[in-house]
Amino acid sequence: MATKVGIINFQYSDHNYGAVLQAAALENFLKGKCISAEHIDYISTPVIKAGNSTDLVKNIIKRIGLTTILKRLLRKPIIIKHVVNNNAVFENFRNKWIQRTKRFDNYNELINENLNYSAVIVGSDQVWRPTMYTRLTDYKVYFLGFISKPTKKISYAASFGVDMWEINDKKVTEEIKEYVTDFTAISVRENSGVTICIKNFNKVAIHVLDPTLLIGKSFFEEIINEEEIQSSQYNNVVYYKLDIDERFNSNIERLGVTLSKKVVNIYYNRINDSYEYYSVGTWLNNIKTSDLIITDSFHCVCFSILFNKEFICCINESRGLSRLESLFDALGIQNRIVSSAEDLSNKINNIQPIDYAIVNSKLTELRKISENFLLDSLGDI
Repeated sequence: MATKVGIINFQYSDHNYGAVLQAAALENFLKGKCISAEHIDYISTPVIKAGNSTDLVKNIIKRIGLTTILKRLLRKPIIIKHVVNNNAVFENFRNKWIQRTKRFDNYNELINENLNYSAVIVGSDQVWRPTMYTRLTDYKVYFLGFISKPTKKISYAASFGVDMWEINDKKVTEEIKEYVTDFTAISVRENSGVTICIKNFNKVAIHVLDPTLLIGKSFFEEIINEEEIQSSQYNNVVYYKLDIDERFNSNIERLGVTLSKKVVNIYYNRINDSYEYYSVGTWLNNIKTSDLIITDSFHCVCFSILFNKEFICCINESRGLSRLESLFDALGIQNRIVSSAEDLSNKINNIQPIDYAIVNSKLTELRKISENFLLDSLGDI
């Protein structure tokens, strides 16, 4: 069967479980509806800039450790970074669960390629947040400037990440507005995205579920089973924290003592003096078999919900809070957010368990709305 639908997003990540899983979810959802689909394998080549005096000063300060000293004096969080190996697990996952085109690394390559699709879908993830791009001109790609009529342009759960349009360049915004005008249908991942589309592009959008919540947990259980991962219940407290600081480490250790449970980092595994990523299936299983999840990740929250787990979401505004707030509002679980400085033990002791009978019922209704949007937008292709 000839390929009918192209998908473009951040599936190429070599460190982000959510990025590869949402991509696989969207592609496999379409295939489950007998729609042939593949990912357009776009990985932007970074622009190498010559260093300036400001960069030089920053590097010197960082090298001699003054940044850490200043942060301690100002009582600002110091992010702990580790070199993590074994990022091949993400490519292994893509090879099994995602079908891709040949590699493209710039806009001109895409526009000169004869891409024969009936429709192209951009999304999900923060594909409409230009400040996340490798280079700003990638907006031409993620707002589908390389796609010409009569190919349908559709966004599915595209995210701006934050509750405002971050680009101040009017010329760039106007060019993006022209691209958006040509879209057949637009959906976004947060309520604020609906407002951004109206205000900046004069285009109506609807709020839909992320692909991971759209496809449901059976697909992810299939991934776990394919890796033949042991499914016994561990009942650990686990955390998936993209930005870890010393205060968080103290809080999470204190929480483990309070609950008398083992605390496990499921972002990466420590092996002797080095760190390695878990396989994608193992990462999912670590959530499924946990007792409590602490995270600042949108997609870790999604999987916690799918597997009906108790969880706490730590605020990480730099990575975007509006998408989390929109999801929590839709499911009626607004009390799951804590600040980075808040005592996790105190929060757990004063929070009611999630009523997943209600949450799952709401999720079913939202899934119908999201599915109808996507299938209706594609129409008879």
